[in-house]
Amino acid sequence: MKTTPLYKLHRTMGARFVDFSGWQMPVWFSGLNKEHMKVRESVGIFDVSHMGEIEIAGPDSENYVNYVFTNSILNLSHGQARYGFLCNKSGGVVDDVIVYKMIDGSFFICVNAGNTEKVNKWLLDNSRNYDVRISNLSDFYGQLAIQGPKSIDFLEKFFLDSDIKSIKKYHISSIVELEEKYKNQLKWSCPNGNNFLVARTGYTGEDGFELFVPNERIEEIYKNLIKNSDSNLSPCGLGARDTLRIEMGFPLYGNELSEDGSPVDSGLEKFIDMNKEAFIGKTHIEKRIKDRKFSLIGFKMRNKIIPRSGYKILNKDKLIGHVTSGTFSPILKKGIGLGLVDTGSSELDQFNIEIRNKHEEAYKASYPFIQLRRRHVGS
Repeated sequence: MKTTPLYKLHRTMGARFVDFSGWQMPVWFSGLNKEHMKVRESVGIFDVSHMGEIEIAGPDSENYVNYVFTNSILNLSHGQARYGFLCNKSGGVVDDVIVYKMIDGSFFICVNAGNTEKVNKWLLDNSRNYDVRISNLSDFYGQLAIQGPKSIDFLEKFFLDSDIKSIKKYHISSIVELEEKYKNQLKWSCPNGNNFLVARTGYTGEDGFELFVPNERIEEIYKNLIKNSDSNLSPCGLGARDTLRIEMGFPLYGNELSEDGSPVDSGLEKFIDMNKEAFIGKTHIEKRIKDRKFSLIGFKMRNKIIPRSGYKILNKDKLIGHVTSGTFSPILKKGIGLGLVDTGSSELDQFNIEIRNKHEEAYKASYPFIQLRRRHVGS
């Protein structure tokens, strides 16, 4: 079982752990609901160092990334990011990723934890006709997610020179203070020269940032952020990260996305640029759009019972699909979920979820399931 550099520290902090994609990760510290509400109302910090980071550089890097990525990246400005998919030839999802165009013109890709080695190999296998260098930097970088409506105010106190407020959503920049502080103290400097990065991205729906920092220094940085937070910053685990993303209707690889399915099934066409001349899997995705067999729906339970991934969705005892993600919403105080159903059943307003051999009532609901309060004009 893999662990992040913060594993021992988290044990001393009383974290409860869970196996996630082959990693031993904290599921909560003070409690899932408490951490969830802290992120919705203030600011929380997540250790997401299990995520992978891959760099693509070289003369053909832009054309290559545009070929392997479903979304268009040709109009990205330096420092800008875009979400989309790496698909196989059948249109299934190898991984859903964020691609950042760096200042030097290279591309920085954040990939899901359990897919890092697979994605790295897939990128190498599909790069033979391009002059590119593909570097797996996952052993170098750790990652911290600072999420919540007060995340800007919090980070501004630490990184005044980096001008945190000026970083636009889905953009990445250097952390000037940390680059300077650790300039001559790193045992291993990142080959691309970007040792400390901050991106205005996240997986909670709230405003927030993700810090990419060297694994050898992440514990020191993590401790410093918590120590000097005046108790405003709460450590959070993957439990709250999951409930937060489900409230927003964000997909999770392995649940809403897989190599056997298509991003079209999950209603994610807006992250696929069908106007591009070519990308891997385009032909099959075009066919899936024309002949849609499955649809992703959102639903709420009639009571507080919790739906879970894999539970059957029924219409008058007929199987019409299954739950892909489900949880109890701390905001709505009821069970909510996402489910993949036959397209012909996607307009049903009411149906049942089979939970512990009982057919529990559920009704269709649009997602995001909640509306967030916006506190920053520039967000």
